[in-house]
Amino acid sequence: METPARPPPQQMHFLFVTSPLQGHINPVRRLAARVMAANPDALVTFSTAVSGHCRMFPSLARPDDEAVDAAGVLHVPFSDGFDDGFSSAAHGAGTYRARASSAGRATLSAAVSRLAARGRPVTRVVYTFLVPWVPDVARAHGVPAALFWIQPAAVLAVYYHYFHGHAAALAACANGAADPGAAAACLPGLPPLEAGALPSAVSITSPEHRHYLLLDLLRDLFLSLDEHKPRVLVNTFDALEPDALRAVPQLEVAAVGPVVPDDASSPSSADLVHPQDAKVPYTEWLDTKPARSVVYVSFGSVLSISRRQEEEMRRGLEATSRPYLWVARTAADGGASPDPDSSSAQGLVVAWCDQVRVLSHPAVGCFVTHCGWNSALESVTRGVPMVAAPQWTDQPTVAWLVEARAGAGVRASVDGEGVVEHGELRRCVEAVMGGGGGEAVRARCDRWRELAREAVAPGGTSERNLRAFASAGAVDGA
Repeated sequence: METPARPPPQQMHFLFVTSPLQGHINPVRRLAARVMAANPDALVTFSTAVSGHCRMFPSLARPDDEAVDAAGVLHVPFSDGFDDGFSSAAHGAGTYRARASSAGRATLSAAVSRLAARGRPVTRVVYTFLVPWVPDVARAHGVPAALFWIQPAAVLAVYYHYFHGHAAALAACANGAADPGAAAACLPGLPPLEAGALPSAVSITSPEHRHYLLLDLLRDLFLSLDEHKPRVLVNTFDALEPDALRAVPQLEVAAVGPVVPDDASSPSSADLVHPQDAKVPYTEWLDTKPARSVVYVSFGSVLSISRRQEEEMRRGLEATSRPYLWVARTAADGGASPDPDSSSAQGLVVAWCDQVRVLSHPAVGCFVTHCGWNSALESVTRGVPMVAAPQWTDQPTVAWLVEARAGAGVRASVDGEGVVEHGELRRCVEAVMGGGGGEAVRARCDRWRELAREAVAPGGTSERNLRAFASAGAVDGA
């Protein structure tokens, strides 16, 4: 009797789902591009909330229309119930979680069904941590899901242990920050972490806290991880976080980073503050400066700093007597900010810049940063020393990684109001750009740049992990 022919393997179709924040959209789009490169036969679809989708594609006839980008990725939005964007002031933080989960589940599920009806059934879903309801949608359609953790592996481990028996100890440590003698938090698989190295969410003890929504979403995420046990892809690399990547053996964790643009012209980015907002030719300005002479300052796409911090920053930069490029945003307290798109004899202030292009420029000597993980990895992969000025969420842990673990920069101390004073800023800039100690920091940064490149190069640890993920399950649609 003749053996029946085996059906051909189902074409892989990866659906990437993320929240509409720029700091989440960019690494997910970059990962999607790498999956396409690792598996050219696969289909790739990207989905974010309508509020982010329409900012990525402002020329759409309708905000929820589909779009195809230059890399050939199909963009299909879902609705989180806040299609004009969520504002805690306008909507109330308490409304977001339930509404976003309900609307997101319904509209993403409908999108998955539409794709299947068009002959493009989804075979893998990849999601980020602020959309913890996505695995339920994947399961309803019989599709495996994987979490793309876009923060350090150390933060993943801290949060896992927080939600598995260590909440009280972590909160006590984090809230003892003012006590120099407070005990460090000791967690399985991690070195002792002092208060200043912990992500800010673990300090939250009251539902009245203005960031309690973040803790709620993280709780949902880790409940989902316990239930679904998805694979966890982390935007880091083995050489940088060898211990943290193995600190949660209950999860299948694999490093696939650093997931940053391969070069300054990488198409896999979506700056929701569009480049036309830049009115000053900052690259031409950088071209006029000596190698490694410029202090670059940026605090990311979300954070606004206080008027007093703006003033201390200006005084500190001027005191260095070094040229500086400063991306300035509106002060958080409504005060006057430095005039964007202006220049002086020493510095240039802009409203926007292409950060990867700036960090790749030979004139840049250090990066004064809030320590968002995307920014830190972009700095590491360009070999640029950092002055860390973390504010909240994962940033304190990133600053600890930069200074204590990688030796790729220094962390600025803050006063009682959380402000980096001008003298402290000057000290830190000199520590990473001056002679002696600065040369040692630069040498370590050069080494980390090479290790990062090795990780994503063919045969590197992250490249192998990503290739294995991109090709796994290609047979019979598993």
